[in-house]
Amino acid sequence: MVQPNPLGGKLNTKLSRARWLFAPGRATSSEIQSYLLAQLLNSAVATLMGSFCSLVVLLAAFLRSGLPIIAVFLFIEIILSTGRLVEWQTRERRRRASSDGTIDVSWSVILTVAWCTLQGAIAFTIMSGSDPVLQVLSATLIMAMIGPICARNYPTPRFATLLLLLCDLPFVAGAVLAKEPMLSVIVLLTPPFLLGAYQIIRTFHDAMLDTLFAQEQSRHLAMHDSLTGIFNRQGMDDQLSRFRPQSGRTMAIVSLDLDGFKAVNDTYGHGAGDLVLMQVASLISSRVGQADIVARMGGDEFMIVLPDCDADAAKALGLGLVQAISQERFIVESGTTVRVGASAGYACFPEDASTTLELRLRADRALYDAKHSGKSTCCRFNVDDLSVDEMQKNLRRAFP
Repeated sequence: MVQPNPLGGKLNTKLSRARWLFAPGRATSSEIQSYLLAQLLNSAVATLMGSFCSLVVLLAAFLRSGLPIIAVFLFIEIILSTGRLVEWQTRERRRRASSDGTIDVSWSVILTVAWCTLQGAIAFTIMSGSDPVLQVLSATLIMAMIGPICARNYPTPRFATLLLLLCDLPFVAGAVLAKEPMLSVIVLLTPPFLLGAYQIIRTFHDAMLDTLFAQEQSRHLAMHDSLTGIFNRQGMDDQLSRFRPQSGRTMAIVSLDLDGFKAVNDTYGHGAGDLVLMQVASLISSRVGQADIVARMGGDEFMIVLPDCDADAAKALGLGLVQAISQERFIVESGTTVRVGASAGYACFPEDASTTLELRLRADRALYDAKHSGKSTCCRFNVDDLSVDEMQKNLRRAFP
């Protein structure tokens, strides 16, 4: 599976305990969840504008009231705003330096929760007072925050709802404690207000998930063989491109081709041949490990990539698959079974090749040798069999 976007997000170990808060509204892949987390970092301008508005209201409140608590809030707001700006710049540098585009969003989450908690404390203090001008400013600030909170955090609806409650509930509590009794009407307005905000969050969240699911499905169809469900040639190329040669790391590729498959198509039809291919793919998949990659490269040719595998294990797997396929009776229609043979070739990294491209080509060459040495066998690549001209020819054929 490939991420819908190269940018992904993650949480540190401590915050991962609160992962429920960041879970999407539906079952999704880990790649989509990572992408959704990364979207919490969007709308940096909205974040800065929210801090600016809060600073303006606090400055006005301090000039009007002179209360020490407002001065404390003003100081904390400056600290948090500076921290959020520094965190954003640091995160951007780490993102550009990241090899896979995945970044830790934990500090962004912590600072956002702290900031929303501060806004709730400010709103409670002002609303529970008696200055109508400051109460209007506080109400305006809270209302102005709802849009940016929804826009920035809708990829994680539960987290977005928490932020709304941190801002709004202290505001409502302050209104109830205010000297003006009519402000208690805000209590009646709060449920439909929060419900409307949550509906906005869910609407945008569901639209994003629908888009990501469609992209994921399209990606799956492009990378997998529609008949057997395993990787196709494009999918195999994509998987091989992820392998990074490292000192001490091994890998093997086994190429396998069916013997006598054309006779099945000629005798029973292509539908029967398709059934055989599906059963062969299932047989191969059942005999490899979870980390191994199986692909149908076209026709009746299959390829298996074995990460961290030595030559002996690759040979054992190749011979085992040849024997298992040759001994299996494949169902082509009710009451009718057929047998096909198989030949295999394998090559190992780093002994037989220095790149994944060379490894794949040399596994194919070993398969060619196996088919021309009597079939129903498994051969390892022999460097003496491949001249420079043949290598260049194979490269041109693989990448015309």
